[in-house]
Amino acid sequence: MGVSVETLHYYHGIERLRYLGSWMVTILATVLCGSAGIAASLVDRKGDAPHECARAWGRSLLWICGIELRVQGGEHVEPDRAYVFVANHQSSLDIPALLVALPLRFHLLAKASLFRIPFLGWYMKQVGYVPVDRSCARRAVQCLEEAAERLASGTSVLLFPEGGRTPEGQLGRFKTGGFRLAQTTGLSLVPVALINSGRLMARGARWPDPGVIEVRIGEPVPAATDARPRALADTMRQRIAELQQAARIP
Repeated sequence: MGVSVETLHYYHGIERLRYLGSWMVTILATVLCGSAGIAASLVDRKGDAPHECARAWGRSLLWICGIELRVQGGEHVEPDRAYVFVANHQSSLDIPALLVALPLRFHLLAKASLFRIPFLGWYMKQVGYVPVDRSCARRAVQCLEEAAERLASGTSVLLFPEGGRTPEGQLGRFKTGGFRLAQTTGLSLVPVALINSGRLMARGARWPDPGVIEVRIGEPVPAATDARPRALADTMRQRIAELQQAARIP
C-alpha cells in the first residue's frame, strides 16, 4: 500500500521544522560562544579562556548535527610546545572538529570571508586568527608574517595547505607557503587527517548528515631548514594520506 500525499506532506513539514530548529540553535550557540570568547579575550591575553569558548562552540555544533568525534594520536603532541598543524580540508565541519580534537590552543589561518560572519568573524579577529587573502600575493605574504609572530609567542598554528576543500578520500596538491613558515620558525610540523567529514557534508549541502568523524594526529616532523619547501609539502601530504588509509571508518 502506497503512502498518502498527506502523510508525505506531514513528514516533509516535520523535517523542515527540524532543519530550521537546528539552524536556530546553531546561530544561538555561535552568538553565545562568540560573545563569551570576545569578552574572555579582553581579560585573558594569553588566550586560554577564549580558546575554551571556541572548543565549547565546536562541541555544541557537533552535538547539534548528531556527529560523533573519534580522535587518535593525541599523545604525539606535548601541551606545552608550539607546532604547525597541517590538515586536509573536506567540509565546514573540519574547524569545529579540530577545535575539539587538537589537545592544545592554536590560531587558524582561515580564508578572509570567514571573518565577515557576525560573532564568528569578530571572535576570530579578536583572538588573533589570521585571515588569508589568496587574491593578493602581497597580502598572502603578510599573512605568513603574522602567523610567524603567533608562533614566536608560543601559540601553535593550524594550516589547510590544499588551499580549499577536496572531496572525501582525495588530497589536493599542497601549497608551500605554510612549510616555509615552519622552516622560518624552526617548529615541528604535525600531520592531521580528517576522515569522513566530506562524506557527511558534501560541497553544496545545506546541513550535514549525522555520523562519525575521525581525526588522526600523526607524529611531529622536524621542518628541516635545508629541505626544499616542495619536498617538505610532499612529505606531509604523504603522511596525511597514510593516516587516512589507517582510518577505522569503513
